[in-house]
Amino acid sequence: MEGQRMATTLHEFTQVLDPKMFPRVLQIQSGIYCQGKSCVYEVFGRECSLSTGDLLKIIDITITRFSARTPSNTEIEIPVEYPGLFKLVADSQPYQSIQEIADSVKISSHRLSQPVFLSGSEIEPAQGVIREGDSFRITAVTRELSGGRVRCELLHREPKICFSLSFSQQGHFTECQDDQFYTLREIAEWKISKVNYLTNKLLIVS
Repeated sequence: MEGQRMATTLHEFTQVLDPKMFPRVLQIQSGIYCQGKSCVYEVFGRECSLSTGDLLKIIDITITRFSARTPSNTEIEIPVEYPGLFKLVADSQPYQSIQEIADSVKISSHRLSQPVFLSGSEIEPAQGVIREGDSFRITAVTRELSGGRVRCELLHREPKICFSLSFSQQGHFTECQDDQFYTLREIAEWKISKVNYLTNKLLIVS
């Protein structure tokens, strides 16, 4: 792996990977050899041979299945195309800053990727006052050299208040429970957190 001498498996690599570090260059150290000195993989339905010493540029990781542990401690694997519906169980651990939220949670203009948080303290952005106990939806994120900002929409208050918070904003922000139902593909693409994706809790609803 570029910039790191210690060898690791692809499974171990993806467990500690920071998505912000793409692209990453890997060098094949060893594999399961099937044909001479080559390791055979299937890529887009076609076999290709990769040899020790070859370099790979990893540009993205796609979730194809979920490994899960049931309450009875049984381990199962569920393909991302599983037809059932699920609810995400909110993380009870509070975030201490907007920077921490932006680094951990998927945020975009897509409606499925606009998380809602409860403020545990009063905040005074330029556009008004966010009281303790108010909930707000993050609708966009902007990253800059000096940090960044998130655009937000205050919920359950009229008239509607939109405001922005800088990454440096400190507070006590708790993720609100999402009562929507999702397919596993929607969860994989829009809802799995960027940092704790290995410990997300799902509730089967159908």
